[in-house]
Amino acid sequence: MQGDKRLLESVSFGIDSGDKVALIGINGSGKTTLLNMIAGCEPLDSGQISRNNELKISMLAQTPPFDPQSPVLEHVFKCGGEKIELIKRYEHLNSQIGKSYDQSLQNEIDAVTEKMNGCGAWHFEGQVKSILEKLSIFDLEKKMGELSGGMLKKVSLAASLINECNLLILDEPTNHLDIATVEWLEQYLRKTDKALIMVTHDRYFLDRVCNRIIEIEKLKIIQYGGNYSYYLEKKAEIINSELVTEQRNKTVLKNELKWLGRGAKARSTKQKARIERIEKLRSNVSLKEEEMDASVLSERRLGKKILELKDISKSYGGKKIINPFSYVFKKGERIGIIGPNGSGKTTFLNLISRRIESDSGEIDTGVNTAIGYFDQYSSALDGDSLVIDFAKKSGEFIQNEDNKYIHVSEMLERFLFPPELQYSKISKLSGGERRRLYLLHVLLQNPNFLIFDEPTNDLDIKTLAILEDFLDEFKGCLITVSHDRYFMDRLAQYLFVFDGSGDIMGFAGNFSDYLEYSRQIEEEEKKNAELKAQKNKEYKQSTVPSEKKKLSFNEKKEYESILGEIEKLENEKAELEALFNSGENSADKLSGWTRRYDQLQHEIAFKIQRWEYLEDIAQK
Repeated sequence: MQGDKRLLESVSFGIDSGDKVALIGINGSGKTTLLNMIAGCEPLDSGQISRNNELKISMLAQTPPFDPQSPVLEHVFKCGGEKIELIKRYEHLNSQIGKSYDQSLQNEIDAVTEKMNGCGAWHFEGQVKSILEKLSIFDLEKKMGELSGGMLKKVSLAASLINECNLLILDEPTNHLDIATVEWLEQYLRKTDKALIMVTHDRYFLDRVCNRIIEIEKLKIIQYGGNYSYYLEKKAEIINSELVTEQRNKTVLKNELKWLGRGAKARSTKQKARIERIEKLRSNVSLKEEEMDASVLSERRLGKKILELKDISKSYGGKKIINPFSYVFKKGERIGIIGPNGSGKTTFLNLISRRIESDSGEIDTGVNTAIGYFDQYSSALDGDSLVIDFAKKSGEFIQNEDNKYIHVSEMLERFLFPPELQYSKISKLSGGERRRLYLLHVLLQNPNFLIFDEPTNDLDIKTLAILEDFLDEFKGCLITVSHDRYFMDRLAQYLFVFDGSGDIMGFAGNFSDYLEYSRQIEEEEKKNAELKAQKNKEYKQSTVPSEKKKLSFNEKKEYESILGEIEKLENEKAELEALFNSGENSADKLSGWTRRYDQLQHEIAFKIQRWEYLEDIAQK
């Protein structure tokens, strides 16, 4: 139960070693509650959960709690355990000695190294290093309160993956992650031997990671032994079967109602049974599950001028977030925005919606352009307001395309807020229900230019599909930031690609098109670099300098060989990373590999710095 709302009833299932299970269902159906009960974070109203003695659980909450003053190192290794405590101490000491060498620190590192040898922690330490590096977590001394939303999610994800466990529980693990990190996580979870149960709206992620789907529907669960594609196939068969049954019931009901309409009286037992059967048919005639209905919403007509950006830019603290950028939006455009976390995507949306001021240029909005901004934090929601009161902020009645007026209460019902829920406080809603309410709030304003910032966060898959159908028919402009590759593939026809240094590149195509393009460019650049290096080598061997070089003889020799040396060191580093993940358990080997890995990082950093110095002289 959640308050007075019943979520689950007589639910039974098991999770075995190697299972990768996804929970799906509409927002508010009890997915997060079920995960919390499995993790032991929420009590049961009835029944029991049996756990074997060797079970160790690690959980990533939908909104992970954290101490703003806690260093990243403490948060990542908060779960404790002998190996984790040793690795935490080892990482801290390495961080300190990297800033300033001290013999006492080196002595302590040696002592910790011996302890790690004794408990076989080196293999685990290699895995930890790999996870931190892949998630771009390098500054372990930084305070949690100083991190961006995307980095907070990465650090909490790292903590759950690093924790020693045999069952991973992940609640919306892809929320706030950039697409590159989502793809890495997908590969990691496919390869791990840990059992997994998760909630996610990312349909590509579901399809590629999970081998079992559990759907929560009408307080019960239905299990499907396959990935998301298999689920869709079997679900379609069930729906078709139900439609056939429903049509047959309707035909029978029609005939039975005719009989009842002739004035039949329940005199005999047979007649009583027949009337009871009619009542049962009436209650079961529609087997279709309730789903969100946005079909009655309409948008205003766009004028000739929609939105023009003229050399807009933004900087924070001297750092360029967006370099001067210009663009003229056209009617019916579907634009997706992609780029790494912190590259300025949300800043750009805040600029064009005038939530923040541009440092330069001009934003010219058309007279008839009405912007609706669905931000990723649902910032307009007030937890103390009633659902119905918040919805009324857009007006008591909504006029649809047929010029008919619909009361806001009916619109709430169409968005799956029944009358009893409409008088609840917003703070009592689930995360997905709050997002759905905020979506209704934005659409009720009758916008013709929609801005979506991570719209798929916390929305269930069925609601996403309906939203996508609505946006397919939307005649206005759409611009969206999303890590959901399926959502971007379906809706975006043109991309703004943020490179992280302030520049924005345009690309004609969807996200999958861009991925393929990027792979081709990367391969071509690699080939061109190899060809250029070969030509430079041949040229240097066949020419004699005609003037005095600024590099000394030894520096020239060093300059000519240093890139090859860096490449060899990088290759050795990659080989060590592969060894860390090979399953090797020898403490001596793992200890040696780790020491060499740390040496390589310092050597590579030094060589790169040295190359930059020599390159600068050579160019002059």
